[in-house]
Amino acid sequence: MDSNQTLPQIDLPRDMIHLGIGQPSNHLLPIKELEKAAAHCLSKENSFFLAYGEERGNANFRQTLAKFLTGQYPNRVDPEQLLITNGNSQALDFICTLFTKPGDTVLVEEPSYFLALRIFADRKLNLVSIPVDDNGLVTDVLRKKLETLKPSFLYTIPTYHNPASVTLPLKRRENLVEICAQNDLLVVADEVYHFLNYSDDPPPPMGNWTGTCPLISLGSFSKILAPGLRLGWMHTNVGLIKKMTKSGLIDSGGGFNPFTSEIVNSFICLGFLKVHIKHLKTVYGQRIKVFCDQLRMHLPKQAKFKIPKGGYFIWVKLPDNMDTKSLRQEARKHNVDFHQGSLFSHNKELKNYLRLAFALYDEDVLAEGARRLGKVILENLS
Repeated sequence: MDSNQTLPQIDLPRDMIHLGIGQPSNHLLPIKELEKAAAHCLSKENSFFLAYGEERGNANFRQTLAKFLTGQYPNRVDPEQLLITNGNSQALDFICTLFTKPGDTVLVEEPSYFLALRIFADRKLNLVSIPVDDNGLVTDVLRKKLETLKPSFLYTIPTYHNPASVTLPLKRRENLVEICAQNDLLVVADEVYHFLNYSDDPPPPMGNWTGTCPLISLGSFSKILAPGLRLGWMHTNVGLIKKMTKSGLIDSGGGFNPFTSEIVNSFICLGFLKVHIKHLKTVYGQRIKVFCDQLRMHLPKQAKFKIPKGGYFIWVKLPDNMDTKSLRQEARKHNVDFHQGSLFSHNKELKNYLRLAFALYDEDVLAEGARRLGKVILENLS
């Protein structure tokens, strides 16, 4: 077995199985369809997409994306509610530029996406955590925190959470929106996994409530098409769109990613995106089944996890006295890797947790990874 046979360009030892990496296998990237979409795009007489572009992003693409989202969401999405981005990382940094200054407080979940925490640290923001339970962000704690805090915004991952895989149910979403409306608190909802559901349909996206409270819903093609496109969108109210398009960055460079967005515009118009997402859901659904079966077989009974209903990740809890940062060093000696729980905590807690991903490898490699990981954990149980 060659564990690197399906890998994109990642600098790993040849026999290393890195169960922490959250990106698609090479063979899941629709190269032929993207080639057809690029040819379709470049065959047009009007090459407007090679200019700086509109402030809100490629108008063709916003029309097409709004139509696509309307077909997936319970409510209509208007093109005027969309601002095109260079992906979620750039979108988060852009939001920090416009809505914060060093020392400002931002609310984050515990756990939260570790690279978002890095972006906030780069901006020298003061992070305050709100716990996540089996139903996502605990809104009662949020309400209590807001009695004494005036944060710049709340960053939340409401659907198929990274890393915890939990989903905020409808009632709690409505409660979150009510709290944030009452406190005029901006919500930044990272919804990149919303379309990757493998069992039940998720609740409506947080973008559903852009007219109820200050809210920016972030979407991206990194998880549903290809991360190298560096293309995403913000879904919010027209007032916030106008505020963001007045930034110096957009004034200088024009709208984000006009050329790539026109290629993806063709990709959607040619009918490729719906087919591709359906294929991803089939592949990932099968990988989850195999991987979770193998984890049950090889991990000790003290390891606890739930089968994810969507997204990319499995969040594993080990006994309280285990430190997964140290465990990770041992795991690497056995050619298996993961991301330790402390990465997902802004104050380096969650030391007995680890995050596993199933998007990168085929079933046979995932099975071997589960076997190696189980062996390491068993050897390190005290």
